Amino acid sequence: MIEAAWLSGIVLVPLLFSPSGWFTFYNDPKYVLLHVVGLVIVVAWVWDWTYSRRSRTAPDLSRIGNWAGRRPGRWAVLAVASLAVTSVVSTLLSPVLRVSLWGRDPNDLGYELYSALALLAVFFAVALRLRTVDQLRRIMLTLAGVGTVAAVYGLSQRFGWDPLGPGEDAGRVFASFGNPILLGSFLVMSTAITVAAAVNEARGGRRVWLVAGAFALALQIAALWFTGSRGPWIGYATGTLAFVAIGYLWLERRVVIQGLVVVGAGIAIALVITLIPASTSGDERDLGDLGDVGAIFAGSSSGTLGERVAIWESIFELTAGRDWEPDESGVAALYRPLIGYGPEMFFYSYPLGIDVEPYGTVAANAHNFPLQLLIELGLAGLVSFIVLSLLAVYAALRVLRAEKSAGRGGEWLAIATSGVLAALVGRALEQMLGVARVGDLLPYWALIGLLVAAAEISSRRAPDSTSESETAARAGTVRPTRSAASTGVRYAAFGATALVTVAAVSLVYFHDVQILRASAIGRNALDLREQGFPNEALAEYQRAADIAPGIQVYHLAINDLFRKAAVREEAAGNRDVAILGWEGALQAAERYADRDPKAYVTQSRMAQAEGRLVGLGRVEFLAAARARYISIAASQPSFPSAQTEAARGMLAIGEDALGVEYAERALRLEPATGPNPDAWWLHGVGLERLGRLELAIKSYATAIERSPESQAATDSHLGLAAIYQQRGDIELAERERTLAEEAE
Repeated sequence: MIEAAWLSGIVLVPLLFSPSGWFTFYNDPKYVLLHVVGLVIVVAWVWDWTYSRRSRTAPDLSRIGNWAGRRPGRWAVLAVASLAVTSVVSTLLSPVLRVSLWGRDPNDLGYELYSALALLAVFFAVALRLRTVDQLRRIMLTLAGVGTVAAVYGLSQRFGWDPLGPGEDAGRVFASFGNPILLGSFLVMSTAITVAAAVNEARGGRRVWLVAGAFALALQIAALWFTGSRGPWIGYATGTLAFVAIGYLWLERRVVIQGLVVVGAGIAIALVITLIPASTSGDERDLGDLGDVGAIFAGSSSGTLGERVAIWESIFELTAGRDWEPDESGVAALYRPLIGYGPEMFFYSYPLGIDVEPYGTVAANAHNFPLQLLIELGLAGLVSFIVLSLLAVYAALRVLRAEKSAGRGGEWLAIATSGVLAALVGRALEQMLGVARVGDLLPYWALIGLLVAAAEISSRRAPDSTSESETAARAGTVRPTRSAASTGVRYAAFGATALVTVAAVSLVYFHDVQILRASAIGRNALDLREQGFPNEALAEYQRAADIAPGIQVYHLAINDLFRKAAVREEAAGNRDVAILGWEGALQAAERYADRDPKAYVTQSRMAQAEGRLVGLGRVEFLAAARARYISIAASQPSFPSAQTEAARGMLAIGEDALGVEYAERALRLEPATGPNPDAWWLHGVGLERLGRLELAIKSYATAIERSPESQAATDSHLGLAAIYQQRGDIELAERERTLAEEAE
């Protein structure tokens, strides 16, 4: 059952997604299946333990050192256990526990504790229970097959056919991953595994496997090319070079030559595929785009190293001593560098570690897997991962050396270990700039588990072994005998195991199944809204929010429907009805804010609703609106947009002095971020209200100079007209009004 679970995960987690019109979020089926796979492994393992003699006593932790001995693979298992413990502790101490436990954005999961533990369950299962060459072979062939299927789907998108998703005529294909970079990251691993599997299966004269492997590899390379993702291209090239180098040192020359033949044939066929014209309106990829690989190191454009450097600087600043959380105690400041800000909290910590955000976007990912661990799990998580990586590589190298010394450099274990190690080397380089999600994280952790398992298989091989089948039989896991423990102890063990089973089933039903239900309802609500039935859509969104209250999108959709209704009623002069609309909008946002008080968009929506209620005479919301705008500005001190929003909000509720102050904060960031005509206009409005007319004139004029065609320029012309009218300069006032009318 455990092996069936990990194989099912390797197949379905990368390939499953939401077909068009089924669910609100593209990757919902991936997450649910990942959690089911992890829980099935845990439950089956607990039942296996209960039926064995080991259930008589608790595990003896004092003997862990003896168990690990001098085997690096087993120490790697302990490093992953350390990573798991760190994740749990970091979640418990997270500023927003629910976010760290369940995740922040359903489009962007994989690092929250629930998914992370499911991924680690797959690692532990493969590392500790895979003990035969046949099991190893099944995983390798499965990964090669999934890579080929994903590649075929990606190519079908390229050539104008996608009956399930939104990928028809995609210039940059994404197959079932929803993002070209994620598909490329997966293919970096599957291509190396495909070569190793083909060479392995070709032993004994079955050369048809070399042909099949070349065609499968060609499809994957072509799909990798059409992702248009430069990081995965570099990762693939690195993995291929690593396979050649490893083969040269530890494999038989025959194996290396066959591998090179498969790679060469695969690249040649892939080139032919890339030359086939496609009916696509998206980005065209051709051989000239090879020059784009170097562009990843260009200055500061989106998607380049320059943008990532700003993200990494924020991480280093926070780690070196910036306040992780302005309102936290001094004790928290001491342990944050050690255990991190918490899973899924990078999005909220990033703005606190950078002086100026030049791109105006809040990074949701570090674009560097080790640095992601550093910011979310601290030094403990990063060190655990580095130790794991070094030990896994060392274990693999020991396997290769042992197999070569025994004259088995051309057998399954040596070839498979070479392929897995090459895949992980390519993946490691790609992840220095890339993003990881569950579709590629599950195969990744399974491959690390394979290195550990390969080390165990190698250590159990008899020195005089003459056939792999005999070795596999001897290396197989010996089934433990049934316990001879007392009846009471056995009943207690069965009771505890039954509780674990019930808890797992309950978790799947009350969390994962409900998430899917809400996602389907939310999708129906979106359809109703697009068809012009806002009331029916509102009812559906409210159902979705009741079923899955931790999903921000549903609350924001409810808020948006109330906001639009309130704006219509205000325009029609129905003040009392408009107040009810804004109150409904505020309540919808408040409901999610109770679960995640750091959510930027939710806090902004609440502040806007409170500000409008103040404007409609509900002065009891004044203090709340003022405090919320101050909090929004403090949460993103390096973002001119946040300071500009705070300025606008303060002016809307009559706090003119604070409005000027926050406008000036935004303007201090202007040299690094570019023109900000809105902030100049708001600055002028505040100064005009405070009676500082000369300075207001300068601010309005600067807003016009910064962006003559913007709405801020039009509003500034009107502001100047009002000041000149007040001064009695009718001619200038009329000129400014004329300019405003021409701009409109």
